[in-house]
Amino acid sequence: MKVKGRFLIFAALFLLVALTALGCGDNQAEGWVFATDHEYSVRPDGYPGVTDLYGFEFDDVIIMDQGITYQALRDGDVAVAMGFATDGRIAAFDLVNLEDDKEFHPVYNVAPNVLTATLEEYPEIEGLLNSVVPLLDEETMSELNARVDIEGYEPDEVAYEFLLDNGLISETAADGDKGPISIGSKEFTEQLLLGQMAVLLLENDGFQVEDNTGLGGTSIVREALENDEIQIYWEYTGTAWMTHFGNEEAITNPEECYALVKEEDANNGITWLDYSDFNNTYTFMMRRADADSLGITTISDLAEAINEGVPAP
Repeated sequence: MKVKGRFLIFAALFLLVALTALGCGDNQAEGWVFATDHEYSVRPDGYPGVTDLYGFEFDDVIIMDQGITYQALRDGDVAVAMGFATDGRIAAFDLVNLEDDKEFHPVYNVAPNVLTATLEEYPEIEGLLNSVVPLLDEETMSELNARVDIEGYEPDEVAYEFLLDNGLISETAADGDKGPISIGSKEFTEQLLLGQMAVLLLENDGFQVEDNTGLGGTSIVREALENDEIQIYWEYTGTAWMTHFGNEEAITNPEECYALVKEEDANNGITWLDYSDFNNTYTFMMRRADADSLGITTISDLAEAINEGVPAP
């Protein structure tokens, strides 16, 4: 039995070595490989829906933390990656967003959400927060994100400089005893920046502010607002429509989506202030050089290339 056991172990090891030599043990994905986070890979307004609408499938899909998708694409580990339209790493890593020419992805314009009771007590908050909204276009938001993610500045530093340069705050916050007001945000760069803008705008006007930026994910921050643990945070219209209100059909018109979520949340004691011009929606990214060489500018172009057997870059 001992001899037979040793023989079986030897045979198994030999087979493993042989398979590895033939490449069967190689875990490196090849072909048209897509990098995405888990949430996008399963949600209806994510990977399942977009590939169904455009009529194609990648050779492989690799699930990773959202922030790593940019680096994986830059380093050539994948051919296409999921990202967010205003992320500063897109330009910094010489990536390009593919146009969603069939308008699948929901709109994700952002607006300050404030408890209605808080606005009734301090109506000046509306004007303070709305003052920055017209300045936040897609190019500006991408640049601000890049200052944090690429250049290494802290979100509060970038927010302070931006508001000061645009004349929305003074160098020293005003003394005052209004509040306290608790301001929250989600954990990613753009949310931290927006949260810090709200903190600085209110402090500059004499509010005592509790800084709860970076509080957690979407559900945590929303629950904190509903429970009056925070009174202000910035939310995306598409997130409210799809996640908070449980709708399955995406809205691709910014004004329509904003009007609907604003109306719905009015019943929840939450007021949506003005929404931004920039749309931080999901995007498919490629390396710019690859997209240019293959003539791919839209998701339809990508689908056609994959379906026609064009080799992956």
